[in-house]
Amino acid sequence: MRSDINSYLNIQFNKLISRFQTDGVAIYKRLYKNIDNEKLREIFSIFHLNLNELFSFMNAKNSPGNGGHFNADPSRDLIELLKELRFFNSTLKEDFNEFSFNLVESYQQIIDRCKTFLVKSGGSTIPEDFPEINIIEHKPIFILSKSTVIPSAALSPNIELKKIGAGSYANVYKYKDPHYNKYFVVKRAKNNLREDELLRFRHEYDDLKKLDSPYIIKAYHYNNQRNEYTMEYANYSLNEFISKNNSTLSFNTRRALTIQLLNAFEYIHSKYLLHRDISYQNILVKVYDDGSSWIKVGDFGLVKRPESNLTRQGTEVKGSINDYTDLSAVGFENYSILHETYALTKVIYFILTGRKTKFNRERNDVLKSFILKGISPVKEERFKNIEEIKAELIKVVFPSIRSDNKIPV
Repeated sequence: MRSDINSYLNIQFNKLISRFQTDGVAIYKRLYKNIDNEKLREIFSIFHLNLNELFSFMNAKNSPGNGGHFNADPSRDLIELLKELRFFNSTLKEDFNEFSFNLVESYQQIIDRCKTFLVKSGGSTIPEDFPEINIIEHKPIFILSKSTVIPSAALSPNIELKKIGAGSYANVYKYKDPHYNKYFVVKRAKNNLREDELLRFRHEYDDLKKLDSPYIIKAYHYNNQRNEYTMEYANYSLNEFISKNNSTLSFNTRRALTIQLLNAFEYIHSKYLLHRDISYQNILVKVYDDGSSWIKVGDFGLVKRPESNLTRQGTEVKGSINDYTDLSAVGFENYSILHETYALTKVIYFILTGRKTKFNRERNDVLKSFILKGISPVKEERFKNIEEIKAELIKVVFPSIRSDNKIPV
C-alpha cells in the first residue's frame, strides 16, 4: 500500500511540475509541514501556488458588480488545473482514502462558480455577481480527511442542538461539529407526519443531495432511524439579512444578490423543478470571512417534480408569498412557472429596496413597471421565465436605479 501511494504521488508530482508554475512553491510548502508525506506536501504546495496566481489575476480582471474578461491562456490554465485537482482527489478517495482531502470552503465556493463560466477559447466572461476572491496565503487550503461524509449530530450525543426554526413538516436545529469546527444544520421530521408527508420530506433531501450549485444549500447525510438530515449552515434568512443591513447595503451588493437569486432558480428550473415555497425566510444568505455574501436557496419540501403525485387535489395553498386569489382558485397542485416568477419578483423588489408592499407607490417608474408586470393579476402578463426577468433587470431596471437618487441603495 505504502509503495503504491508513493508511486502514484511521484507520477502526479512529475505531471504537475511539467505543466504548471513552481517558482515560489517553497513558501507554500511551509503551510503543509504537518503532512508527513513529502511528495503530497509538494503537490499541495504546487496546487496552492497556481490557484493563488490564477485567482489573483482573476481579481485584477474582475470589477465586482460589472464582471470582466478573464484572458484565454489563464482560462485554459485554470480549467486544466481544476481538472487535475479533481482527478487527483478522486483517485485518492477511491484507491488511497487515507490521503484524500477537503478544500477550504471559501475556495471550493469559488471553484464551483468558476466551473459555470470558464471556457477554453477566446477567454471567459466573469459574471457580474462574481465577488473579489480573498486570496489565502498564510494557511493551508487543503485539509486531509479520511471521510468526506458529515455525520448526523444524533450520532454524537454530546453535541448540543439549538432550535432555530420550524415548518409544517420539520424542526430545524443548528450545532457546531467539533471535528470540522464549524456549524451545520439538522432538519428533523416531526413525529406526526402522514406517510406521504414523510415521503415528501425524504424527497426534499434527495433533491438537495442531487443539486450542485453554489446558490443551493448543500445536503450531506440522511439518518433513517431519526428521519433527519444534516446540511450546510447559512448565517441569515434573506429577511434577516436585508432588515439588518438595509441602510448600508450598496447597489452593487443588492445587484449581486439579485443575480445570484436568479442564477439559483435558473438552475432549479433547468432540472424541471418548481420550488413552490419561495419566501423571505426560505432564501438564505451565507456570509464568509472575507465579507462576501452569497444567496443559498433552501427548503425544498414543497418542490414540484414533473412525475410527482404527492400534491393532492384541494391541498391548501402554501408559501408565504403565494398570497393571491389565482392560486387559491386553480389549486396548489396546478402551481406553474407563472406563480414562481410572481413570488420571485416580490423577492427581487425586497432585495433592491428593503420593501415588501406598496408597490404602486414606488417612485422609480422603471422599477415600478417591473414589479407590477411580475405580480400582475393577469397571469399572461407576467414574466414567462427567469431569462425574461434577468434581461429586463440588466438592460432596463439596473441602469435606472444607478441614475435614480430616490431609491435608498
